[in-house]
Amino acid sequence: MLFLFYVCLGILCCTKNVLSSLTFLKPTHLESKIVGGDEVSANSIPYMAGLFITKPTGLYLCGGVLISTKYVLTSANCLESSTSVEVRLGAHKVNQEESTQVRLTSTQFNIHGDWNSTSLTNDIATILLPSAITPNNYIKPVSLPGRADKDTTFSGEWAVVSGWGRDSDAANSMSQVLRSVDVEIMSNANCIFYYGTYVTPGHICTSGVDGVGSCRGDSGGPLIFDDQLIGIVSFASSAGCEVGWPTAYTRVTSYFEWIENHSDVVINK
Repeated sequence: MLFLFYVCLGILCCTKNVLSSLTFLKPTHLESKIVGGDEVSANSIPYMAGLFITKPTGLYLCGGVLISTKYVLTSANCLESSTSVEVRLGAHKVNQEESTQVRLTSTQFNIHGDWNSTSLTNDIATILLPSAITPNNYIKPVSLPGRADKDTTFSGEWAVVSGWGRDSDAANSMSQVLRSVDVEIMSNANCIFYYGTYVTPGHICTSGVDGVGSCRGDSGGPLIFDDQLIGIVSFASSAGCEVGWPTAYTRVTSYFEWIENHSDVVINK
């Protein structure tokens, strides 16, 4: 079986912003989006972050997750080779100015030291905000699972993934509004059938049946189960976002120690 991936500056994809017009990287770059879902109610996902990332090759879009008043969690691939990132919190129409938005620019990142863009392992990073945000109805940190869930697979459960990526393979630009879709978590054994050894215990996968999941523009965004963050969008098939293949995420419960060591978050028991 041939395994093809969106290796996006955030694997399920950073999208490129050229002179304010957002276009997308080729499938050889990390790319992603939300397909098969719907627009969410404005500011109903208060931990969602839009990341506008500056690299030597241009400006790119990724997703991120507010995990404390000072830190955002995202994918390592989003931040690789980055010089700065503008974090947009409290956004619904992320590419427009909104009264609910807070925009902060950071140059302080923590990319996992063992991030490997070839094997797609350890795809996790944190961003230190230049100042702490004050939580409100539009902006607040997400909850993380406790250590009791460290060995939970979540297989068979339904979760929610969200982002501003493209909403179909035919789309030629990012979504103008935040979207989400319900996805079923599958076993790693079943995910390996599609992606082979690229899937490790540090990943969690969701089914792409009926053409649902993440794709270009959604890398680094959240996978939420029971109001807790269990995954960070990482990679998918380059054959297309509606072909029915799984989406793979960095499994948050596999990185508790790393998250504690690279943020101010304390994982509960």
